[in-house]
Amino acid sequence: MRKDFTARIVTLQEVYRKSHELAQRIMQSSINFDFVIAIARGGVLPARLICDFLNIQRLTSIQVRHYQKGAKELEEAEIIDPVRVDIKGSSVLLIDDVNDSGETLKAAVEHIESLEPELLKTAVLHEKSHTIYETDFTCEKLKKWKWLIYHWAVTEDVLEFLYKDDMLEESNDKARKHLVEKYDLHVDEQLFKQIKQMEQNYY
Repeated sequence: MRKDFTARIVTLQEVYRKSHELAQRIMQSSINFDFVIAIARGGVLPARLICDFLNIQRLTSIQVRHYQKGAKELEEAEIIDPVRVDIKGSSVLLIDDVNDSGETLKAAVEHIESLEPELLKTAVLHEKSHTIYETDFTCEKLKKWKWLIYHWAVTEDVLEFLYKDDMLEESNDKARKHLVEKYDLHVDEQLFKQIKQMEQNYY
């Protein structure tokens, strides 16, 4: 883990707003896409929203594993659930929530290109400056590195931070203070209670 590791929660409201902005940028390209492919799990909700905004009817997914809960990075990105529909000759838009190292996108693109689409473009809500694989469309480019915890992963990430720091048994107030001091991560009291209620599903 990076020495300057900091994190923040991306709310569902922000995701909706960023997805709409991203859809507008895609629309300006005048490309008509036949398929949207979401990179599961993080790209599923943004992909569904963009399907709605751009009136794209066909949505499928690919699952690529590169990070585990709590920002643990694997050595290589691996496809654990490939695309299972015929996209040969189609125009395809591949969507994820964030482009961090670029390894996830690169692995997904290589797999999808092997299925012979006529056109393949990539899009993300957030793209970090150190990526090895830049997307075609992004809503926001992040110059300063920060771990983004999207609301659909807040339980697993927060609990994993507390677990590896041996803070799961501490009081809620002490644990929340620890997250602020170590990760600059602010979790409001009600959300933290909801996260802790799910702890038995993890440990």
